[in-house]
This record gives sequence, structure tokens and C-alpha cells, in this order.
Amino acid sequence: MRTGSRFALVVAVGAVSVAVPAAAKPSHPAHPSHPAKPSHPAHPSHPAQPSSPSTSHKCTPHHEAYTASGQLVTWAASQNAGGTSSGTITVHVTRANHHAAGAKGTDVTYTLTGAKVNFGKGANPPTAGDRTKVTGKTTALAKKCDQTGFAPTITVRKVDVKSAKQ
Repeated sequence: MRTGSRFALVVAVGAVSVAVPAAAKPSHPAHPSHPAKPSHPAHPSHPAQPSSPSTSHKCTPHHEAYTASGQLVTWAASQNAGGTSSGTITVHVTRANHHAAGAKGTDVTYTLTGAKVNFGKGANPPTAGDRTKVTGKTTALAKKCDQTGFAPTITVRKVDVKSAKQ
């Protein structure tokens, strides 16, 4: 081979090798990696909830407001030293809130244990027929819970007695 043709060959190869990288697009730099999110342990005061609704914490008895009013049937309560009363009273319930709705239209006997009693004008001592309002708390379970063997407990907090309307 002649030296001129060798020189031309070297120049051609060099030109091709320089032209190819210049024609290619430069690669983008790699994005920085994000640090891993820290794992949080389960909160110790919240254990895993059971899947069965009958064993849920919602199926434990809780307190609900209880209000019923009507006419006094019997009064067998005595006044304590602290201004409270203890004993039993029977009321014919004519009005009741949602939690006392089962008592509406019936005679209900309430047990007073340290309940505050307010007597209206002319209602002390109370007599049959006096208007009576009973306020307190009752225990209840959620509707979806098994109700077998559960009996609600009524705790009377306050009794208002007013004389019957003339």
C-alpha cells in the first residue's frame, strides 16, 4: 500500500470516529435517589381490632341520656341528710326520649339512690297524679351487637315533681 493511501485511510477512520460521538445526544444525569421513609412501629395503646363486631370495643355497655316524664303513681322515697333522696317511685310515663321510648305508656318503678329531688310549689309531700320528670343515665349497646343477656341499667340523677294541674 502506498503511504498516501494509508494516510487517507487513517484520516477517514479518525473522521468517522470523531463524527459518531458528536452526533449522539448526551445522556441525562441520573436523578438523586430519595431517602427511604422511616417505618413507624404500631402504637402500643391501640391493639389490632378483632374482625368480629360482637367482640369489638363498641359492644361494651356505654351510658346514654335517659329522660322520662308523666304522672306520679306511688312515692316511697325518703330524704337523705345531703338533700338527696333514696327509695322507689312509680311513674306512669307519657313522654320519653329515644333511650326511654320503651317505657312510654307504662308504669315504671325507678330506684333512687342519692338522687336530687326538686319539689315544685304545692308538691311536697308528693301525691299521686303529680307531674314528674325523671332524668338520668341508662346503659346501652350498639345496635349491631348481640343483645342476648343484656339488661339496661337506669341510674336516676334528678327527679322534678310539680303539683298536678287544676
